Amino acid sequence: MKLRIFAGKGIDDALPLFSTIAILSVLVGLPFAFLFLSSVRPSGFPISEGWTLQHFWEVYSDFGYYKLLGTTFVFAIGSVTVAMAFAVILVWFVERTDMPMRSFVRVAVILPIAMPPVLLAIGWTMLLSPRIGLFNSLLQDLFSLESAPFNAYSMMGMIFVEGLSLVPPAFLLLAPAFRNMDAGLEESALTSGASVWRVVSRILLPMLMPALLATAVFLTIAALIVFDIPGTLGVPGGIYVVATRVYYLTHHNPSGLPNYGVVSAMSILFVVLLLMLALMYYRATARMSAFTTITGKGFRPRQFKLGYWRWGAFGVAMIYFFLAVVAPLGMLLWISLTPYQMPVSTEAFTSLTVSNHLHFFRNPFTMGSTFNSMIIAATAATAVALLSMGVSWVVIRSNLPGRRLIDFIAFLPIAIPGTIIGVTLIYVYLTLNFIPIYGSIWIIALAYVTIYVSFGSRTTNSVMTQIHPDLEAAALTSGAGRIRIALRILAPLVMPAIVVVWVWVFAISMRELSAALMLQGLDNATLPTVLWDYWIGGEPNKAAAVGVWLILALLCVISIWQTLAARTRGMAARF
Repeated sequence: MKLRIFAGKGIDDALPLFSTIAILSVLVGLPFAFLFLSSVRPSGFPISEGWTLQHFWEVYSDFGYYKLLGTTFVFAIGSVTVAMAFAVILVWFVERTDMPMRSFVRVAVILPIAMPPVLLAIGWTMLLSPRIGLFNSLLQDLFSLESAPFNAYSMMGMIFVEGLSLVPPAFLLLAPAFRNMDAGLEESALTSGASVWRVVSRILLPMLMPALLATAVFLTIAALIVFDIPGTLGVPGGIYVVATRVYYLTHHNPSGLPNYGVVSAMSILFVVLLLMLALMYYRATARMSAFTTITGKGFRPRQFKLGYWRWGAFGVAMIYFFLAVVAPLGMLLWISLTPYQMPVSTEAFTSLTVSNHLHFFRNPFTMGSTFNSMIIAATAATAVALLSMGVSWVVIRSNLPGRRLIDFIAFLPIAIPGTIIGVTLIYVYLTLNFIPIYGSIWIIALAYVTIYVSFGSRTTNSVMTQIHPDLEAAALTSGAGRIRIALRILAPLVMPAIVVVWVWVFAISMRELSAALMLQGLDNATLPTVLWDYWIGGEPNKAAAVGVWLILALLCVISIWQTLAARTRGMAARF
């Protein structure tokens, strides 16, 4: 029987619940109340006078909006298809076969997390640009082609690059399901005369289907809300998705003024669709334990023998590593060392220079942006870690009414685009101007806390569940107070997970672009926004130099995260 420590008999017991509800209401509820108000105000400002449905009529009577939604979903579904194809093959090779150098391949697949999507897109523009793309030039010379065979500024180019960027999270989500699947079931079926297709259709797919569906839904949400790659590759080609349209209506509207009313009306339906997907993912992950394979303590995953195909499998993994890391990162490094955009050639080597890198370190603006990014990331990481622990305590350890609602509210931001979160915070803090954070680094940090609390609470929930409540019950029986129990029992056991959450949120905040771009002012620029400004301002060499140093910093942080995550899994296993 599962024991819950605090039953919530009085006001003092309910205080954690009320505090958590209040914080999440400010982070999640308040911005979307202002979003709705903006959509029904004639001026688009939440506190202005009057009421109207004109913005909804303008958006939903226009066939172009539904075309925009269609383009967004085509982009998302295509990207997820590419990512799942790569991820399923790679995770099967790594977790279920005797492919050589599997540990190296596992690291190589996860490594692209350290490359911000905007940099991956910039790298591929230099490889597949119709005019100067390296791969296009090589293919044209090799096959005497009159025109470039590929175009990075197309829907297929967007899908391909976004698919590459989604492979690492897909791999991380699928790996446990493949790793813990008992191969004895497959071997028994094969021994009994079942064909390979029958084994796949009757055993493998039913066992893996919950993980595959949950991963596909999660990736679909991620692809629907992404801004970086559609903004870098789609907009120059005239291809817009919802996230990029929101940005351009608020920052580059032809009238010269942000069209907040239209943006709000446009965002409401899109957010509703995303929340429906989030609910599907929430339920799918909640039911995955029902599909766990029951095995004895002697269970060890058995590897498929690939024979002569072992090195072929390794070659497939290296193709992905080349496409996702080596090729785009190599182009970024090349661009950062050239004085202007130059094709790769032996003659160009004489013109290489480190001036772009020196500019990065000598420019007070880029150094200030680096400092801003670090302060924002550290603040957001600390707030997410503390809030996640509080949410997990209420959800897992208490018996307070409303705890499941708290869990779901904390999960909702996973389905909210950073551009829309940015817009909603503009509404809130332009209206509540007595809270002077608009245009500062703190409003960006607040946006990141909202975006990443879903990840933090998922992580701490899983670890808190694995800590047996008898430890706290014994301390309570011995006369220990709640604060002492939290500090002396829960905190040390949950601390490894808290550290993992902190490091991960810090790393992702350092590379987050969409919300920072929406909230950018004169004094709160971050490294990703500086990189973006260099890129759209026609200075790709300086953008590449910023990107190279950002990737190096993120590689260090991701390495720390992986080390801590491994230790956290080991500690959780002991409880």
